[in-house]
Amino acid sequence: MIESFVKGFREIVQNTKLAVISVMALVLGFVTEVLYIFAGKYDFLSFDFFVIKLFEEVLLALLMGLLLVPRRRENLLSLLVFSAFYGLTVSAGFSLFVLPGFVAFMFLFFVPLLSAKDESPSSVLEKNYRMVFKGEKTVDVFLAAAVVFIVWFIPYLGSIISNLLRVVLVYSMYRIMEGSYEKTESDTGSA
Repeated sequence: MIESFVKGFREIVQNTKLAVISVMALVLGFVTEVLYIFAGKYDFLSFDFFVIKLFEEVLLALLMGLLLVPRRRENLLSLLVFSAFYGLTVSAGFSLFVLPGFVAFMFLFFVPLLSAKDESPSSVLEKNYRMVFKGEKTVDVFLAAAVVFIVWFIPYLGSIISNLLRVVLVYSMYRIMEGSYEKTESDTGSA
């Protein structure tokens, strides 16, 4: 996980697209925190909490899919559907207390990136499952998900920091698992 963290933050400096999505994730986190302040952040059973979390998760998944992965026009619908599915699943998990939210987040870790790349829902879920649970980086994915998840609970800053960490860690772990860091190590300007 440390390798992913270091590579991800190094890439923010070198990759304009990643820098833009990171700033957008920070802004989204700030807006979300302001909404939580007005709605009461830790009232998990509240409908307001569910709607705010849904807003945050869907927009973050869309931003990650649209800006980080080279996409074809025909995959836009798949990205929209999976972003809504991702947002609903994680938000419902959070609303049903914390553990189901973590399980949903862990299970759907790479879905925002994969949904912009693959066409069929079954291939996206299957590839995500293989990357998260069947690869040699399962412990790293679990630790990254746990760090992002725990950071989210920091009062007034949780969403801001966790959104940035999520973009950096998911993107860099995805690139490491796909082997694209080795292919593009010399090309610092491309994503």
